Amino acid sequence: MTDVVDLARLRDIAADIMTQAEPGSVVWLSGELGSGKTAFVRAAVQAIGGEPASSPTYALVHEYQTPIGLVIHVDCYRLTVPEEAIDLDLRELQRSARVLFVEWPERAAEYAPSPDVHLRFFHADAPDFRGIERVQ
Repeated sequence: MTDVVDLARLRDIAADIMTQAEPGSVVWLSGELGSGKTAFVRAAVQAIGGEPASSPTYALVHEYQTPIGLVIHVDCYRLTVPEEAIDLDLRELQRSARVLFVEWPERAAEYAPSPDVHLRFFHADAPDFRGIERVQ
């Protein structure tokens, strides 16, 4: 699936993924800076009644308590080499989360758990729209 969507549709897609997520699900979020990855996590957390999500670029890891369980959002953008992901212990985070979102998973390389869902985001021509592609 490749779509250009507005923020309302982005929320619908996020809600669908969250309602289907099994405990320990991993969602990879790839794409350019500002292409909608964090907006997607915000939409996903809000869709299940959690507190508003924020960008973890500086904190690297944010945790959100929700009615369906813990949602963890990790941003690997600042990793300079994949080995820095060892300290994040992504597999342990996966075990403790209902859903683990990993932004920039390619920067964590083999230290990132395999995804159940992999989404690639891209900039669209209109500012209130995002491109989203489900990677097989």
